[in-house]
Amino acid sequence: MQDIIGIGPGAGVLLFNVAAVWPLWRIFRRVGLTPALSLLVFVPVIGLLVVVTVLALARWPLIARQPRPIRKARRVVT
Repeated sequence: MQDIIGIGPGAGVLLFNVAAVWPLWRIFRRVGLTPALSLLVFVPVIGLLVVVTVLALARWPLIARQPRPIRKARRVVT
């Protein structure tokens, strides 16, 4: 069955996956993981689930290396 613009549902899924790769590539790169993992989106049925699971459960090397800012204690004036 074709939808309104004349392409099948498979083409719609492919367009979504192509549009999702670039933002996922940038996210993986910023957190210090291999950006090529974003290409797993193209695996039918479980690709996006695997990508989201990796982002949710993996350690983010770049985030872990950043030191926490030191906050000075405030003086309470009474």
